Amino acid sequence: MSTAGYVAVVVAVWVLSGVTAVAVFMTRRGRRAWYWYLLGAVLGLLFVPIAMERGATGTARLETRATPGRPGRPGHPGTGPRVLVGVDGSADADRALRTAREVLGDRVGELILATVVDLAPQVDPDERTDEEDEDLAHAREVLRDRAGAASAGGGAGASRTEILTGTPARALLDTARSNDVDLIVIGRRGSGLSTRLLGGVADQVLRHADRPVLLAATEDA
Repeated sequence: MSTAGYVAVVVAVWVLSGVTAVAVFMTRRGRRAWYWYLLGAVLGLLFVPIAMERGATGTARLETRATPGRPGRPGHPGTGPRVLVGVDGSADADRALRTAREVLGDRVGELILATVVDLAPQVDPDERTDEEDEDLAHAREVLRDRAGAASAGGGAGASRTEILTGTPARALLDTARSNDVDLIVIGRRGSGLSTRLLGGVADQVLRHADRPVLLAATEDA
């Protein structure tokens, strides 16, 4: 094999090792931002421990906001069950929120809407990249819109919204435990939470939850 051939093989192995580390340690655990693949391809083998560390990062709450609820029914805790709904702006996540309202109606004591972003909680806000700021702004917009939808018409309005960081399934499960919710409601697939039917976050939540989980059907189910 020529020198150029050896160089090509080394480069291919280098790039593949970094990309594989992203796929194995990060993407499968919910971290699917495209730039991780770019970093993995550039750093190659050096990115393997980084991917392992990022994939195992614990969860954190970045923001918590109380919501006013719909007119005549402020969004504050009541005496009914406490419900956590995972939202991400996808059709299936929206279906999960509608299902929670249809099934439980006014019986909900507290409705918590949560979304997960791929941000490091220890990074100072002034040091975040433009893309990270955009992701955070999008998360706020999604939660604001869905909280408004939950407060419209009949049923209980959202009591508060939470922006979480970490691997999506673990973030939702940790939030469910810390808030001692009675029910977790999620969609089968989504844009931020999962991209495969019961192949990602939904499957992990179902397998590891220590409380009831309501899995909303897809629109085409």
